[in-house]
Amino acid sequence: MSTRLIKGRKSVRLAKIENQNNRQVTFSKRRNGVFKKANELAVMTGAEVGIIVFPPGSKPYSFGHPNVDETIDKYVGEERPPSPSSPGIDDKYVQMFRKANSMTLNTQLNTLQDQLDFALNLKSKLKEKNKKLESQQEWFKGPIEKMNYTEASMLKEGLEDLLLKVKNYGTERGYGYENGKWKAE
Repeated sequence: MSTRLIKGRKSVRLAKIENQNNRQVTFSKRRNGVFKKANELAVMTGAEVGIIVFPPGSKPYSFGHPNVDETIDKYVGEERPPSPSSPGIDDKYVQMFRKANSMTLNTQLNTLQDQLDFALNLKSKLKEKNKKLESQQEWFKGPIEKMNYTEASMLKEGLEDLLLKVKNYGTERGYGYENGKWKAE
């Protein structure tokens, strides 16, 4: 009994093929495969399918079921009578298709740009506020002996405010504060 090796699918590295001849052969095979799958999809599900492929430096290739022009017209929104005499793609409709896609993409780009500008503006404002807050608290980090009168009075007011908050917190929970000591009431 002989053993037969079954060759399975190979993993293909996704990168541009540098050799022009190999690239053209791969394009033709893959294009035909995509068109075959699109045809199967249309026949099996009754879907209307339209595919246009624009290879670099070559004429566009198309596949449509029932017809590329009708499918494009449905997408773009213009109705025109079906023309069985035109087997290829009409340049006017290809341009309309491209224009519709570019308008959608431009709208999305503008929205994203506005969001980015808003976020960057907010970030810069937050940085400024953070710097101001840090600079206001810098005097507090130094020793008391090196504080001037204004800084010492600000420290005194801050400590008095903190003491008042602590007293209120204690009285809310049933403790009293007299002569610097807490006692249960």
